[in-house]
Amino acid sequence: MPRTTAGTVPKLQHHKATGQARVTIAGRDYYCGRWGSKEAIAKYHRLLGEFFNSHGAPPVTEGRAPAPAAPPDDTGVHVVNVSPAGVRVAPVTQPTDLAVCICDIAARYLLHAETYYRDVRGRKTSSYDGARMAIRALEPYFDVPAIEFGPLRLQSMRALLVEQGRPRVTCNRVVKAVRRLFKWAASQELIPSSVSDALATVDPLLAHRTTAPELPPVKPVADEVLEATIVHLPKVVADMARLHRLTGARPSELCSMRPCDVDRSDPEVWEYRPETHKNTWRGEERVIHIGPKAQTILKPYLERPADAFCFSPQESEAARHKEQRARRKSPVQPSQRNRRKKNPKRPPSDRYTRDSYRRAVQRAAEMAGVEKWFPNQLRHSVGTEIRKLFGIEASQTRLGHKSLDVTQVYAERNLKLSRDVAHKIG
Repeated sequence: MPRTTAGTVPKLQHHKATGQARVTIAGRDYYCGRWGSKEAIAKYHRLLGEFFNSHGAPPVTEGRAPAPAAPPDDTGVHVVNVSPAGVRVAPVTQPTDLAVCICDIAARYLLHAETYYRDVRGRKTSSYDGARMAIRALEPYFDVPAIEFGPLRLQSMRALLVEQGRPRVTCNRVVKAVRRLFKWAASQELIPSSVSDALATVDPLLAHRTTAPELPPVKPVADEVLEATIVHLPKVVADMARLHRLTGARPSELCSMRPCDVDRSDPEVWEYRPETHKNTWRGEERVIHIGPKAQTILKPYLERPADAFCFSPQESEAARHKEQRARRKSPVQPSQRNRRKKNPKRPPSDRYTRDSYRRAVQRAAEMAGVEKWFPNQLRHSVGTEIRKLFGIEASQTRLGHKSLDVTQVYAERNLKLSRDVAHKIG
């Protein structure tokens, strides 16, 4: 059999003589269990994670070859790897019936997350998605007792994410969610609190100090790109984008706008208070002020029931079909007057979501032939413009940030001011 090329990931192979799954790491064979079983796949990923975390050193606690192991010595350890420098050993740990495996904790935590991570409308928040990401990352360790999952195994899990090409911020988010999972397990007395405290000692990956790729910085959207994209957007989504550019609201706040949430007592500046927003769970109030330009765009969408959403895909689809019918040149046949399905699999929703809003914008940007951009970049455009005109504190209040550090990310620095200072004082 040819040797594995240096720098490639060892692949799982089928050892037909024994019917097991086998992987060769650093010249040594590790048998993972019955070929095609979930246990074999999980053990294979765990071996890879520990291999990448040890920078090429083969794992010493998992995947022993089927050859009989050396008997334990007086200290109760098995010899698992011998090197010229000495003997590497690992403690014998036989899980008992009372030991709680990670798969048990993950199942209980998922049930907890389904009810706990919800907003005031009962919809699951992004923290629930983070919990699912953590559980998927822990799958290779499902059969490991939870009390044996320490900092080294957490780093091995993260090393596997890095090897898969996950961005640095994603790796840090998954590790943080895993810590949260074990902290919850400790609060339920499923594991000792020392396990959760030990995982807290693992520092996050720092920028440019890891092989994990960095995500490109989010830049503001040029007004020329915005206008070119709006031409190819449906009218409802086009008005959303224009309103987004003027208010700097979060995409989710814009999609959940209702007439009852908009206070129009002051004709000059309206106040929009979202029913739910990013910091609702902190008990903070979010107020978005709507000026004259934004009022002109929003006013037609307020003429509906007070609790109905302002921007509805149902209305957008109805307007699109009406426009298509108006452009039709041939006569409409009786069988074509109403071709809608009685029970469509994906009927239009009563409100846009941040995902459907993003997909519509990206399709229009592709049709316009401009670079793809995300609706959230409009917040960066608003933050940068307000910072240049009114300062960083005005940008903070407009964007609804709790600290100036977050606003620094959204509002680019005014380099022109620094250039003018250099021009005047040399």
